[in-house]
Amino acid sequence: MKIKKIIKTVFCDFIISIFLLTTVSSFYLNTAKAGNFEPYTKTFSISAYYSPLPCQKKYTTGSYEGDIRLNGSGVNGADGTAVYPGMVAAPKNYPFGTKMYIPGLGTVSVHDRGGAIVEANGEEGVYDRLDVWMGYGDKGLARALTWGKRNVSVTVYGTDPGIKENILLTDYSPDEAIPNACIVNIPETDQSPESTKNLESSVLEEPDVKLASSEPADPVEELNVELAESLETDLKNGDEGDAVKKLQRELTNLNFYRGEINGIYDEITEHAVFKFQQSQLLAGDKNSAGAGVFGPKTRDRMNEIISSKN
Repeated sequence: MKIKKIIKTVFCDFIISIFLLTTVSSFYLNTAKAGNFEPYTKTFSISAYYSPLPCQKKYTTGSYEGDIRLNGSGVNGADGTAVYPGMVAAPKNYPFGTKMYIPGLGTVSVHDRGGAIVEANGEEGVYDRLDVWMGYGDKGLARALTWGKRNVSVTVYGTDPGIKENILLTDYSPDEAIPNACIVNIPETDQSPESTKNLESSVLEEPDVKLASSEPADPVEELNVELAESLETDLKNGDEGDAVKKLQRELTNLNFYRGEINGIYDEITEHAVFKFQQSQLLAGDKNSAGAGVFGPKTRDRMNEIISSKN
């Protein structure tokens, strides 16, 4: 009787073990199929792009056509998703729908690819590339230039549908996901339905940069964007001269400085430099070391942006 009881107990334990092993294996297999995995953190090299519009005041390359060639038309991502601020282009080893947290931008999702957006080649200091869509038109361009290219520690969550996107751009509004139609203002003396229809159809069918612009491009401003020179001098409050003028001009192009370009490094210039430093994660607040001072790190970052524009 004892032997039968022992055999029965061993057999029952064996059956239970097989059941538990099968259940656990099935759970992990289904989890793997679902794409769930532990979030991890790694460094990416992150750049930014935007979608040009034919009615912009400025273009990186100097023309609408040139910026289209540089950035693409930017209507949809590679997976068909309509572009929106925070959409990410990533290498192919990151599936569409992969969620990531990027400090300074928020939780984003992969929906696009790009010829230059590739995995790291194993070289020291080289990281997987990401490209973040920053918007349409002048506002998108300003954001893209301000962001430039940075090496950032990013948290990768995988394709977890429970992770919600959350864009942290301070001046972002939902209507930025809709491109400006760039319709020309119609003169008050010609408001007939037929003239309106003809004008709208001509703009939509054959966008013309000069016709679609709400105001003519300023050749001096375009020249400043195209031929911007790198900044070679460290500057601080109280400095004066041409080097300060060049700095003020670049800060103006990047929408950080709105004062007079007078060559005087005053409190307004110092504040503009500080806001630029904040946008590039070079300073946290005004008590940070070097806040408002145009020193080597700030100058190098500014020159990277100037180089990308040129």
